[in-house]
Amino acid sequence: MLFPIYKLRPFYGGQFGVPGSESPYGIRMIPDATVLYVDSGHPEASDNNDGTDPTAPKSTVQSAINSTLLEPYSVIVVAGTVSEDVVTPDYATGPNYITLLGAGPSMYSPAWEGDDASTPSLDMRAVGWRVEGFRFYGKTSAAAIELRHTDSGANDIAIRTVIQNCLLDGLTTGRYGIWSHGCYDVWIVDCVFQLWHNAVAGGAIPLGVGTTPLAIPYRNHIVNCVFWDSDNGAIFPMNGGEVRGCMFQPTGYAYAMTQVLNTSIVANPGDDNVVHNNTFPGDYSIAGGYRPGAADAWLGNWADDTAEAEVGDNGITIARPT
Repeated sequence: MLFPIYKLRPFYGGQFGVPGSESPYGIRMIPDATVLYVDSGHPEASDNNDGTDPTAPKSTVQSAINSTLLEPYSVIVVAGTVSEDVVTPDYATGPNYITLLGAGPSMYSPAWEGDDASTPSLDMRAVGWRVEGFRFYGKTSAAAIELRHTDSGANDIAIRTVIQNCLLDGLTTGRYGIWSHGCYDVWIVDCVFQLWHNAVAGGAIPLGVGTTPLAIPYRNHIVNCVFWDSDNGAIFPMNGGEVRGCMFQPTGYAYAMTQVLNTSIVANPGDDNVVHNNTFPGDYSIAGGYRPGAADAWLGNWADDTAEAEVGDNGITIARPT
């Protein structure tokens, strides 16, 4: 059964030291957000439904996104398998700041399979959307999630996107997991990237950046993510971003990474990033697949390669890899 979702607004405690002025910290629920329901497997599902009733949901995500009922801060609750490729509106036609929320017990469901192998499953072109709680399947020649930044149209700008608690599953045949075209202020949080195998044409990149008019993302945040059992990790050149609390597995059960974490590449140099509190097994060096920007700070990470001068005897990194 699906339950209503409400728009969230933070509220704050009272003034310190003033008795009676405090209130509980937390989130106040405001029951005025538009909530649309999508469930492709529901017996009453139809795109002719308006989607506001969970017992009569829409059958496709695209229909919900195109609904005239959708407004900023609306929520689209999705259950069932998503077997379609979805394109958001651009930021000028909107709406912006929409949440796509998977109604499943974990990041393993609902599954977002998509349709055309050469088309992104979720093509994001609007500002401030949040995507949470899906398992995205890899596609052989396209991304599971594509973040546009003027590469397909002047108003296609997916800045401030949040992708949270999702499983990006390459299924050994996927080409790209999340593919950015230079969007800034993007948060990728609590996501798992697995089974991205270079046998696919062109090689597999779980998290990467493509060439666009703004090819280097800035103020991007990769937080508490897991990259494992894949031929590559995050090849994500950026400026002024952070990689925090992530686990990288250079040698997995089936596959070993060629590139583990690149915040800079030769063709697209990044810089001024802070990389901290991550787990970096294996050869902590550029040859080992770790490539920093020239002025990055890779400090306070855990690495077992204590033979490197950049790793202290206690296994904590004190400098960027060379």
